Amino acid sequence: MPTVLLCLSGVLQSYGITSRWEERATGPRPTKSAVTGLVANALGRDLDAGLADLAALTFAVRADRPGQLTSDYQTAGGGAFPLDPLTAATDPRLAETPEAWLYGAARKPAPDADGQLRAPWKAKERTTVLSPKHYLQDAAFLVGLTTPSALLAQDITNALDRPARVLYLGRRCCPPDHPVAHGIVDEDAESWPEQVPLLRRATTTTPRVWIETPPGPGTTARPEQPPTTFAVRDHPVLYTRTLMTSPPPYLDEESR
Repeated sequence: MPTVLLCLSGVLQSYGITSRWEERATGPRPTKSAVTGLVANALGRDLDAGLADLAALTFAVRADRPGQLTSDYQTAGGGAFPLDPLTAATDPRLAETPEAWLYGAARKPAPDADGQLRAPWKAKERTTVLSPKHYLQDAAFLVGLTTPSALLAQDITNALDRPARVLYLGRRCCPPDHPVAHGIVDEDAESWPEQVPLLRRATTTTPRVWIETPPGPGTTARPEQPPTTFAVRDHPVLYTRTLMTSPPPYLDEESR
């Protein structure tokens, strides 16, 4: 059964599962949803395009270089800004004392009864937001997508070689530093992690592997199964099991 291999290597990567509000966390590995989105992007599919064929692929990921967790602290909003000319012109009351009406970046603006765009006073008072964002630094993963369709496997590999859009590793600020396409092997999700040589600069000879599997004892459930379309933000549960492997060492003639 053909398996499409993807090399996900970069200075930074980030794959969130439970991120809420300002903080953006990352898991220790790529998620199936993130990889499916990357492949759909390479194929040139739109946000509302169907994903049934990609969601049906069997997912496995091997952490040849797990990387290190790093964090970036960003700020947004806040500060004082003078009234812009348009706002002053549409509200003479504010124009009389503009120095008293300094404001932060407006949020949730909406037309009032006269059709003028307004924002609630509390929204304009909003203070600076500190947004911690977490990443995997200098990590490299080998991902396998197994399918019974040799044609689909070849289409995906061709698209990864010549993607329709820019590819990124979880977030748009995280480009890959290595070609993503890593070939096709005739191995299933259970066997390829043991058979495919380690990536260059692997930091372990016994990498951890996560393999998609039916629910049962020893499995872990996470909301990372791709939806039927990314226009619907609803990710069903995906079950995986974790194991350690001993793949062959990196060989120039066998690795890209």
